[in-house]
Amino acid sequence: MKNNMENKKKPKQFLDKPLYPGGAKALREFINTHLQYPEDAIQQQIEGVVSVTYQVTDEGVVENPVVIKSLYPSCDAEAVRLVKLLKYGKAYNRGVRLKTNCKVNINFKLKKGEPVKMVVSYTTAPSKPKKATPKKEKSENVGGYSIPWNFE
Repeated sequence: MKNNMENKKKPKQFLDKPLYPGGAKALREFINTHLQYPEDAIQQQIEGVVSVTYQVTDEGVVENPVVIKSLYPSCDAEAVRLVKLLKYGKAYNRGVRLKTNCKVNINFKLKKGEPVKMVVSYTTAPSKPKKATPKKEKSENVGGYSIPWNFE
């Protein structure tokens, strides 16, 4: 008889956390569609994961994003930019103010088959004239070249 009474108890009501509209799948989709791979990271062929923690208020506003696992400075900045773009739904907790701590891992992975663009640049300057040659006016024949390379 005691077991029947225990089964009929109502589950305890805890405070609701703000949720991302559409759940974890929608959050991952948002990150994948809005991720802008930094050019310097592409040139260096940087791949990996950036972990970011942040707080979400009961109004769904993202605050205080902090990189806890760094990859590359420009990738870290892009991860923080993405987290700041997130908009969560409101949590209704009968007047109780609540901040929820969240963590997200953002994957930076280069797509296979895309050529990596590398730019090699150099400048040329005239060499010093030999002592036997008469002095001429100094010429400013300095030029620069950029050669784009595509690696496949």
